[in-house]
Amino acid sequence: METKDQREGEQITGENSESNSDTDVVDPRLENMPFIEAFGHHYHISGKIFLPFDEPERKRLEVQHRLYRHCLDGALTQTRLPLDTAQIVDLGTGTGVWAIEMAARYPQTQITGIDVYPIQRRKGVPPNVKFEIDDVENPWNFPDDSIDFVHARSIAGGVRDWPALFRQAYSKLKPGGLFEMTEISLKLLDFDGKFAEADLCPEFLKIFRDLCDEVKMDFNPSPHVPDWLLDADFEKIVQRSEILPAGSWAQDEKLKARQALMNSITTEHYVLDNHCGLLFKSCGWTKEQFEAIVPSFWQEVQTANIKPYITAVFTTARKPRKGSA
Repeated sequence: METKDQREGEQITGENSESNSDTDVVDPRLENMPFIEAFGHHYHISGKIFLPFDEPERKRLEVQHRLYRHCLDGALTQTRLPLDTAQIVDLGTGTGVWAIEMAARYPQTQITGIDVYPIQRRKGVPPNVKFEIDDVENPWNFPDDSIDFVHARSIAGGVRDWPALFRQAYSKLKPGGLFEMTEISLKLLDFDGKFAEADLCPEFLKIFRDLCDEVKMDFNPSPHVPDWLLDADFEKIVQRSEILPAGSWAQDEKLKARQALMNSITTEHYVLDNHCGLLFKSCGWTKEQFEAIVPSFWQEVQTANIKPYITAVFTTARKPRKGSA
């Protein structure tokens, strides 16, 4: 039976989406692409990218796009772009949905999406959009001082050297060029503040963070991003967060809509298996060991007397204009 959350999720995703998904249409390159299998999911053969590329992940990315748009009141960016924006680069473009929808709003702008996986949509790609299959940490195929806007979203788990990435963004941006990054914070909190700023599910999250340290991968870069951008000589650095409720506690209509979307992508096997598979396997865990600790995580999250949420963190910055002090 269809739940109220599902109906609300379908309504808001329909309202906020400007393009139809074709995530089931697979790029032929995927069929012969070598991969590492971990906990039933497919990961990059290098073992350095802790984000999968299989069908469940592609569908999750599409819902996540709608969730981010809801946080932006239907907009595609936190940044206000000038009308003469000519060149946009989308790092970690995923299915390409953001680039495609931006192209409809900025038909005069060339938009290039870069991703390590060829999982982009195959239909409805406007002529001002192109996709490049590459690691975003490799040198970009753009001259210095040539890009108007660099957009990065949900690339934690695929980036090892954040400061170097931001330095490259700075070099490639024109003077006055704009930068925006969006990530999900890995702090799970209680809306009523019963535990102040302490994490819910501290045991599981401690294991997760210890494993991140072991593989030298920062899955939660947002707290450090302003300092890294400052070190790269960006200015006008602003960071804000939006609440993403989980469970069934939200009462406000806006939060209820986000909650419906969150619940559609934060089931036991949809997020944890996807994003923990290669990480835990790389550190010697078996799927059976992993599954033994997962139930306690979900039991804590679903406890009746708490209101769990995480946050989407939006960070914007600008490369100084010529002649600015």
